[in-house]
Amino acid sequence: VCSNCGKGNADTAIFCASCGGQISGGALQPPRASSAVEVELASIGRRLGALVLDYVIGLFTLYVGWFIWSLVVFGRGQTPGKQLVGIYAASVNDPEHRLSWGRTFLREIVIKDVLFGLVLSVLSGGIVWLLDYLWALWDSSGHRQTLHDKVTESSVYRVQYTSPTS
Repeated sequence: VCSNCGKGNADTAIFCASCGGQISGGALQPPRASSAVEVELASIGRRLGALVLDYVIGLFTLYVGWFIWSLVVFGRGQTPGKQLVGIYAASVNDPEHRLSWGRTFLREIVIKDVLFGLVLSVLSGGIVWLLDYLWALWDSSGHRQTLHDKVTESSVYRVQYTSPTS
């Protein structure tokens, strides 16, 4: 039984199957936290900058270049604009792990662009598109989520690198 989280483990286990802490000599050591990386929510300004860059890159490359670039960076929870401003999308439950390629495609293309940006916006005269992005200004969840963030249970984060302490 793990003394850190209380879960049972095999007698030969080196790491706790539940919390990942190292088990050595019967004593559990907590998992090492990465002290060099601190995750914080992306500001509304950075998110807006990424959105504008995505539109500019898309228009400039007739969306062919944007799409090819996206095929590469979607696996990092980013769009080309997000990559340029240093932000990424991740689950609100685990902001240190970026969204997978499939979840990023679902979030960016299917939910944000097709559902909110095209279908619902055409039906509402653009109101849904505007509300989608403005929602982060008054979101009370503490995650600065837009409507497409809420649907995909994600938010946008910025990684800040700090010097490790010795």
